Amino acid sequence: MWLLFSLLGYGLLAIVAILDKFIVSKTTIKPVMFTFYSTIFLLPLFLLLPFGVIFPPGILSYIIITLSGLTFLLALWTMYIAFRESEISHVGPLIGGVTPLFVLLLSRIFLNEQLSTIVLLGVFLLVLGSLLISFQPVRKHHSLSRGAGFAILASFFFAVSHLASKYLYDSLGFYSGLVWSRAAIGFFGALMLFIPAVRAGLRPGFSIRKLIPWRDKYNLGNLTLVTVDKVLGLLGVLAVQFAIAVGSVTVVNALNGFQYGLLIILVALLSWFFPKVFKEKYERGELWQEIAAVVLIGIGLSLFV
Repeated sequence: MWLLFSLLGYGLLAIVAILDKFIVSKTTIKPVMFTFYSTIFLLPLFLLLPFGVIFPPGILSYIIITLSGLTFLLALWTMYIAFRESEISHVGPLIGGVTPLFVLLLSRIFLNEQLSTIVLLGVFLLVLGSLLISFQPVRKHHSLSRGAGFAILASFFFAVSHLASKYLYDSLGFYSGLVWSRAAIGFFGALMLFIPAVRAGLRPGFSIRKLIPWRDKYNLGNLTLVTVDKVLGLLGVLAVQFAIAVGSVTVVNALNGFQYGLLIILVALLSWFFPKVFKEKYERGELWQEIAAVVLIGIGLSLFV
């Protein structure tokens, strides 16, 4: 069951990643505002606390809840910046490859897990594949993509959030752990109102209905696009979080190789068939480089299963 939910969740998140890239690069919505929109809607989950939610037994659990919510928000923020600064077909798989690596390292530090030879081989392949995919051919030489630094930072924050959520699921159960961890994200989303750029974006007269290129044909605005994106993202996250709760956090994170393998295919298809809506340029040999990198990451991740 956890495998099915993992694949379903990561499939939806692959679509969401493309929508995220479009929103933060093709519209006037800044990453900080998009992060606010992506988190504030979770705040009403606190209303579920009287309905069967187990309250944490001690201060440590509240610290873990805080850590889970804050790091997930920071992960989204840095990921959206990475999407804006670079091509998603590069930074997306980079996040997918590095996050499980951080999960493994943090699990060893805090859970004293011993890494076997096969796992060390998997780590090596993950690092190799991630480095390969983060380099782009530019004017006949390779340079680290502009968004790679933010992508690696996002990977670290995602890893911390996943580990904290797993702790909550184990100690409080899936339902209670999900409510506390997701509501915490909403709480920190609300705190973003203290950021001047967020308040400026919400001033009277501000509108996010800056029309997208194909609005006349489809009569869609940015608000509709963000809504669809967030609904799909919520469904994807719920599926993945359920898989984490009933399965291994390391294995489930490893399966996000499926998400980025699918992402590469979707980006290529959109760039080929709908270049006016979404297009990423491929230099000579770059497509084969991405395929090779994804294969390396996939092999490395498979060693953890």
